[in-house]
Amino acid sequence: MKTKNTIVSALVFYLVVFISGCSGSKKKTTESHEGHDKTDTAKVEQVAATIEVKAFENVDASVKTQLNGFLKDYFALNQSLIEDNQDDAKAAAKKLSETISKFEMSKLMGEQMDFYHAQLAKLNQGLTGISASADIEETRLELATISEGMYALVKAYRPNEGSELYYQFCPMAKNGEGANWLSSTKEIVNPYMGQRMLKCGRTKETL
Repeated sequence: MKTKNTIVSALVFYLVVFISGCSGSKKKTTESHEGHDKTDTAKVEQVAATIEVKAFENVDASVKTQLNGFLKDYFALNQSLIEDNQDDAKAAAKKLSETISKFEMSKLMGEQMDFYHAQLAKLNQGLTGISASADIEETRLELATISEGMYALVKAYRPNEGSELYYQFCPMAKNGEGANWLSSTKEIVNPYMGQRMLKCGRTKETL
């Protein structure tokens, strides 16, 4: 009986540590993973690291306007995942795919064009994955690829001039591999964990 009680006590202890590590406090939403950072693997730290992307000069205004359309649909996708709504997430992904398909590339030249195509491949890969996803967790896995492309587009073309965006990270996402996402608010509202651990994550970079 003593051994059984010891095992139960240990399980309760580890459960409390796990939950407290991701819940954080409302006063420190961007630091809710301080405990995890000390034990994250090198692979997770690599995902968490800020990606170096060169900002282009002389980006046409029409390009920025269209990319803001991408962001609008992307944030709708994130919100659906935050609310744990798979049907809405699929609908938002379809809308983003349609918006991307209408992008007018005539104002992109040379290196700007090449860079856009590289990020377009990531967006399409993730969106295709969402269209075939069987459940919301599969959809969340694909969000990581889409988020990588969206971050690079924002960093390179700066469509959000005049308003800040936040590049945020959760080491619990993708089955512990860690993943990033873009947010229009500094407050952590995690699309990978949804209502289970809404405040799990931290801000890595302000754009």
